[in-house]
Amino acid sequence: MDCILIPVKRFDRAKLRLSQRLTPADRRRLGLAMLADVLRSTEKWPHRLVVTEDPDAEAVGVSFGCDLVRDPRKGLNSAIVAGSQRAAEMGATSLLVLPADVPLVSSDDIAELFGRPEQVVVVASGDGGTNALMRRPPHAIPPAFGPASARRHLDLADQAGLETARMELSSLLLDIDRYADLAALKDAVPALESVRLARRLLDQTLEEGA
Repeated sequence: MDCILIPVKRFDRAKLRLSQRLTPADRRRLGLAMLADVLRSTEKWPHRLVVTEDPDAEAVGVSFGCDLVRDPRKGLNSAIVAGSQRAAEMGATSLLVLPADVPLVSSDDIAELFGRPEQVVVVASGDGGTNALMRRPPHAIPPAFGPASARRHLDLADQAGLETARMELSSLLLDIDRYADLAALKDAVPALESVRLARRLLDQTLEEGA
């Protein structure tokens, strides 16, 4: 059984690198829009888990038919461990961890990840982080998200004697952390909720700076 895990940090503590340009309310709106876009792209997969302690994120997850896992509040990797445990209890044989800030992710690329024969598949971000991690089974390696995590995930898999693949997928190249990322999202072709919001937010900041 294929399962998707989406960890979501509380929005009042998320995207702080955007705080010089966006208000807390705008960052929350952006976070919710990106989460909704990720969940729309994953609707073909009935087994989805949202790990969070944010009530708004919980509400969005429920509206998309996801199961909820309470974030243990010990950091991102602990949240993923908690979600992985729930996935294993549900009978998942493959678990894909997707961040909530990759709004351009496509269902075709998700299907390609699940279709890979390797036990660990990593999609790296531009700065060497991890924008997607597929593990078969869910506890094949421990999550090690953070700086340079793509290499770290592959090293953990190699040490465990597992087959690995590192992939680049066009819909998973962009994760939204900085103002430049938001500008890139604004220019994206899909008419997604987060793309429309990015355009409004950037227009708003330009007007305020005029």
